[in-house]
Formats: sequence, C-alpha cells, structure tokens
Amino acid sequence: MHRPVVSVVTPSYNQARWLPEAIESVLAQDYPAIEYIVVDGASSDGSEKIVRRYESRLAWWTSEPDDGQAAALNRGFAHATGDLLTWVNSDDTLLPGAVSRFVEEFERDPELVLVYGDALYTDEESNRTGDLPARPWDVPRMLRTFECHVVQPASMFSRAAWEAAGPLREDRSWFFDFELFMKMASIGKAKQIDGPLATYRVHPEAKSVGSPLRRAQDLARLADELSRSGAVPAGLARATRSGGYLAAGEDYYAALEIGKARAFFWKGLATYPRNATRRKVTLAVKSLLPRRLIATLREARAA
Repeated sequence: MHRPVVSVVTPSYNQARWLPEAIESVLAQDYPAIEYIVVDGASSDGSEKIVRRYESRLAWWTSEPDDGQAAALNRGFAHATGDLLTWVNSDDTLLPGAVSRFVEEFERDPELVLVYGDALYTDEESNRTGDLPARPWDVPRMLRTFECHVVQPASMFSRAAWEAAGPLREDRSWFFDFELFMKMASIGKAKQIDGPLATYRVHPEAKSVGSPLRRAQDLARLADELSRSGAVPAGLARATRSGGYLAAGEDYYAALEIGKARAFFWKGLATYPRNATRRKVTLAVKSLLPRRLIATLREARAA
C-alpha cells in the first residue's frame, strides 16, 4: 500500500539557538516517508554549520539570502515532491507522532485539504508554559474577525490545496498563513483534530512579538485584497473587508498611530456594522482622544 510522502519545510534565519530542536523534532517522527527541507536565509549565527550536521538526512537545503519567511517557504515548497505538506518554523517543533496522526486523517478522508490540531506554548528554554488550542473550522467567522482558528505549526495540507492556493504572498510579513488557509477553504474540506501536535515558542525575538505598525499595514492591504479575491464568497466580501479594517485599527492603536486607528475603526464599523463588538466600539471611541492623552494613560497603567 502506498503511503503518502510528507514534505516538511523549515525556514530559518539567525535562530541557531533553537534550530537543532526544530530539526530533530522532524527527524524523530515515527512516520517513515518524510521528505525534509531546510531553507536558511544566510544566517550569521552559525546556523549553516548546524544544518550541515544533518544534511545526510535532508532531501534538500540551502543557506542563501532571501526576501523573508514567505519567500523561504516558497523556495522550500518548490523543491518538495510530497503528497502532503507543512512547515515547521525554526523556533517551533513537532511533537512525537504528529505526522502519523495527520496522515491517518488524510487517508481516512481523501476529500480533506487541511488538517490541524492544537499546540503547546514554550518559552526560550523550551519549558512548556501553556496550551494553544485550535478553534473550530468556521470560515465566515474567521473572515469577519480576521482571527485564524488554525494553529499553523500544528497543521498539514494536501499538495492539491497548495497548488490551488499557493504560493505564499512574499510581500507580506504577517498573515500569509491566514490568507493561504482562507484560499484553501474554497477548495475543499478542513478538519480539526483533538490534542497537541506541535509547540509554539514565545520569545522576545519572535516575529509575533512587537511590530504592531507593520502588522497593521499588512492587515489593511489584506482586507482589501482578500475581500476582492475569488476565495471569499460574494456575500462575505463586506464582512471580510470590515474585519480586516477593524483588526488593522487595533494594531494601529497599539502602535499609537491614533489617526490611522481612528480611520480604520470607523471605516470598519461603517463597512459592516454587524462586526461591532464591545471591544472594537470602545477602542473606536478611545481613538477620538488626543494621542498624547492615550499615551499618558497607557504609561500610567503600565507603572
């Protein structure tokens, strides 16, 4: 019986501290047909030497300058030949048996294009600090809120889904995984499975920490582009655009770009009033205050 080949890609840049743990978590999987690819962006911290230690067990690897995480992933997937695909960032890991669980679900239902589960938060020292649960597959809600219910490190998708929805947008620093999953939603079925399948590391250097201004800029563009794409049903276009505007407003507010926050909050509420929540309306009203006052109040709360 033919077992699906699983291609796993790890993008990395200057994360030698955690790279061996990520690599070993993939190589230690009990599933026999894994094609593993590592794409390093010409790191300056010794990462290339680490990858070379494992090169006999890798299908392909490189250490060359690239244009960021999405570009590195696209390059890795371009060399992938697997039936099923996923990526494991260099500061995350797969938990034992994760690949086998993913494959079992795809074999059980050939119509699936995406399978995902939960993850565990870890800290800089790899201590487990909490749970990161996935949420039910609810495309309308995800589009209205711009909240991704899929925990990316604990997900896997089919080659057909990648060929139809990929490649990743290389001009985005954030949310390219959310955009990919939303495009996959128009192609086939997704399934949430129980239990943790990966770890998600939280540390000061993580991309998810900080940079709310750049996130807001990405969200504002994504709101317009995704709402006009064929991946979003016509009846959800306004709700999608509104959800992205409101999410951008939150990040602009966090970055103290109050004028832009105000514009996106009110534009989001006007575009689709049913997206109004207590939090969004509260922040929209607060955005009417002077920036200096908002900054002072924030400093007082932090003291």
